[in-house]
Amino acid sequence: MSGEKLAIIGLPALALIMLVVGFVAAPAADVDPEIDADQPFDKELAGAYVKAGCWQCHSVSTLKTELAETFGAEAAGVRPLGPDLAGVGERYHPQWHEAHFWQPDAIYHGSQMPAQRQLFTREAQPKLTEQGKDVIAFLMTLKAPSGINKPWPEGPHTAPEGNANQGAVLFMRECTGCHGVQGMGVGPAARFFKSLRKPPAFASDQLIFLQVADTKLDSIYTMITNGVPGSAMPGFGNRLTDQERADLAAYVAKLGGYD
Repeated sequence: MSGEKLAIIGLPALALIMLVVGFVAAPAADVDPEIDADQPFDKELAGAYVKAGCWQCHSVSTLKTELAETFGAEAAGVRPLGPDLAGVGERYHPQWHEAHFWQPDAIYHGSQMPAQRQLFTREAQPKLTEQGKDVIAFLMTLKAPSGINKPWPEGPHTAPEGNANQGAVLFMRECTGCHGVQGMGVGPAARFFKSLRKPPAFASDQLIFLQVADTKLDSIYTMITNGVPGSAMPGFGNRLTDQERADLAAYVAKLGGYD
């Protein structure tokens, strides 16, 4: 995309409202203007992001100046009702974004973002258009942190005592989009994870334990808290409370026969 101003760029897409799990919406102006020093700016990929209309509800605080100067002031975020996207490149796998674009509320409970079907070909098996690929590629370049978004937790965590019955409610709300209602790894978003390991079938004892904690329950709790790097499993440390994650871990452990 060339450097035309936003006023003359066609905007065929619906506004993006809720894109990133755990992000906190806030005006880009609240961010230290020097924070974006290490954030590269890819003009062509940014053009795909602007053309898709993402600026209607999102800001990218680490590229505020570059977006405004290249595409017009509104490109920096005309009404940042949705989360700021700075740092998103370090948080999610590209196929997570693909699943989210197709059916946002399947992968993020309560998402108000409309499905971005215009970024897919009209085939039986949805495939991203070139524009869709470029929008996700742009998101993956956004690796520089900002003063808005909290870093995801790291390291092992010890699970508080959890309530599996409460966890069952949370599982239905937060996890079925990928793991399925029965915990068999066949949620509606799972088909987009083409080059990734499919979500584990908890109910068939297909739990994946990373050596990050002392017990299996603590490992489940840690993975729920931190996410699993390199996979489509995001962290819920900034989305759910300690007790909610403990309840969820207790239910997942019960599904796998570890309660």
